[in-house]
Amino acid sequence: MTMSTASLPRTLRETFSFYVGGRNAERIRACSEQSDAVVVAGVKGPSTVRGLREVGWSGTVIFDGMAYDKREFSIDPLQWLDEQRSAGADRILTPGIWVGAAPGHLPFDAQVEDEVRLAVLNNATCLIAIDRRWLTKSSQLDEMKRCLQGLNVPAALVLGDQSDPMKYPGAVEGLVAISKAVDKLSILRCDQAGIGALAFGATHASLGLTASHRHVVPPGENAFARRNDWSARVFVRELLDWFTASRIGEWSTTKVAPICHATCCKGERIDRFLDERRKHEADLHNRTVLAALAEEILEAPVEDGVRRKVFGQICHEAVVRYGVMGDWKTEISPKPQLTQWALYC
Repeated sequence: MTMSTASLPRTLRETFSFYVGGRNAERIRACSEQSDAVVVAGVKGPSTVRGLREVGWSGTVIFDGMAYDKREFSIDPLQWLDEQRSAGADRILTPGIWVGAAPGHLPFDAQVEDEVRLAVLNNATCLIAIDRRWLTKSSQLDEMKRCLQGLNVPAALVLGDQSDPMKYPGAVEGLVAISKAVDKLSILRCDQAGIGALAFGATHASLGLTASHRHVVPPGENAFARRNDWSARVFVRELLDWFTASRIGEWSTTKVAPICHATCCKGERIDRFLDERRKHEADLHNRTVLAALAEEILEAPVEDGVRRKVFGQICHEAVVRYGVMGDWKTEISPKPQLTQWALYC
């Protein structure tokens, strides 16, 4: 018997969430106000949410135990499932497993076998973190797709790499293929690629608001990032990417509006976030703009591929805006992820 859409958990009904740490109750509450749900990360998450429930918070939440990240505490699987239930999770997720793709790795189904069994026995979503090569290598993509299609439970994927897992040739194409082929698929701990996944058939996407919440670094590896600018990071809707406030402050161009008309900004300039006293406002801006983009995609009809084309067109228009943003020192180029999505317009 097939469950009706109305009887499914909310996060299995074409929705988006923000991905947040599990220790800050007020941030969890704030992020829930502009999204369909929140994904709360870490083993402390259920305890924090129980505290929120006690004072009347009724938000929709699911939990990422992050057991795929060896830097987290070890998790007792059955206790973790009970912790989620006691905190009123919309659906429960397994602790999570890392699926490697280094030379000599085991087959995909062998690596996830125990996690799948736990999910099936407990009617849970199977949480799987994958090396990005499962998306970018065609034979491995086919192997993963066959395994996920054969599951009798929903799957949730977290993408892993030292830097951006979506920057590689074929990464977008692989994510599109999985989103189309796998029923009730969630993409967690992701960047704006999660919205692209929603456009192509994924059921749920959870968007990270900080760099560490937009992918996982593979076990035993270190994150690769160049950071010499600590000003606020701002999501620029017209460019569909993140930029530091100091970089934005260098621009003098008509390609990108210097003001933001989102409800949180009310026509103020986006370079105001360079002011340390207003740095915290950038987070609200980012949530508001990302939420509006996700809602625009989810409101587009699926029929005749309209939703996919809408997202592709938005990405194409963003690519066109790149280039010189003032003098020759301010030239910017679209990231490979964006140019790959733009091909679907």
